Amino acid sequence: MDETVPQRIVVRCSRCGDVRVPANEVTIRNCVDDDTWSYWFNCPSCNCRSAASARRGPALDAICAGATLKTWRLPAEPNERPGGPPLTLIDLFELRRLLLTPDWIDHLP
Repeated sequence: MDETVPQRIVVRCSRCGDVRVPANEVTIRNCVDDDTWSYWFNCPSCNCRSAASARRGPALDAICAGATLKTWRLPAEPNERPGGPPLTLIDLFELRRLLLTPDWIDHLP
């Protein structure tokens, strides 16, 4: 096969449906924390950027065909636990009372 002509792969545009694009115009994304896969590209028909989830096998095939791979990680914040005492029912009542005042932001520490 002539390597100067990029392989084309089938992707799904949110407006046009299935379209064939050069593999090197597709970016495959992999979340290394939960091994989810997705891709994005600009549709050659409507010129809109589209994205979709993907299964691992087809994503790896697209990378082998010339698509770019970008890895990413989930944010750490959901798993972080701040220090200090736990929130109480009294804290929630105080917060609600504070939010009912027009200048509540001025009362924040």
